[in-house]
Amino acid sequence: MPGTVLLLAASPVGKGCLVDAASVLPVLAAVPPAVLAGTDTANVVELADPLEPQAVLTRLRAAAAAPGPLTVFVAGQLQLDRRQRLPHLALARTTPSTVRYTGFPWHWFREELRLRAAGTTTLLLDLHADAETWGWLRGRGLECGAGVAVYGRVAPPAGRRRVAAPTYMKAIATVLRSGGRPGPEQLHRTALARIAGEGEVGDLVLWGAGAVPGAGPLPGAGPAPGAASLPGAGVPGGFAPAAPAHPTLGPARAGDPRRPWGRHPRTPAVGPGRARSPNAGRAGGRPPRPHHGGRPDR
Repeated sequence: MPGTVLLLAASPVGKGCLVDAASVLPVLAAVPPAVLAGTDTANVVELADPLEPQAVLTRLRAAAAAPGPLTVFVAGQLQLDRRQRLPHLALARTTPSTVRYTGFPWHWFREELRLRAAGTTTLLLDLHADAETWGWLRGRGLECGAGVAVYGRVAPPAGRRRVAAPTYMKAIATVLRSGGRPGPEQLHRTALARIAGEGEVGDLVLWGAGAVPGAGPLPGAGPAPGAASLPGAGVPGGFAPAAPAHPTLGPARAGDPRRPWGRHPRTPAVGPGRARSPNAGRAGGRPPRPHHGGRPDR
């Protein structure tokens, strides 16, 4: 069965940018679709610096509804909205004061992927956080949903006036381009080892698959627009350690396998081949403003 791959790179324009997320897309695009997906054939959709959260939601929902394995590569930065203090993936128009309306709420990943069969979804994440979001993540973790395999890292803030590079994701792409297709866990280990060799340590490491202990749903985190509601659904995974041997969530050094963050969720089919949407947010006119505490119309 063909696989589906979603390549998402997003970061704000201007001085609020922490990472040049889109710089990794040419490297990932050079990898054959089947290698990206780990299947014989695959459909690939690219989103480069999308403008609107609704555009991201549409493509995520379509990818999650496709049959077969789904692999989502995300490079970007996380920010908290000022009202509900929830993490968002910052998009091109995101500023600290408009995160709630211009960023992509992270819990929408959980909502859209939760209806997928366990073991069919993998997230590979290279994320950066500002100081405020970094402190929030260390205390609460990042929910991705039950049954989703999650691998990656969240990097702390870089120095002032410095835009970081998505080195973890570039390491992933380099490994995939070198031939062969290691499993996601081995791919993750190799990428961490490469960036550690370049002196990048102290990241929060995302690692794990299946159900892990979580802190419960985030207050005020409503479903994505048009998301289905199932009894008992939405119990999150998180950053919590898999075993009591690691009771705290201090920064893990690169290559540290102790931190299983992840879980699983749902979405409509993507057309064959590789579709690129560099200005995806412009499609379809102006979408409704997302309201994270309610259930906006589709």
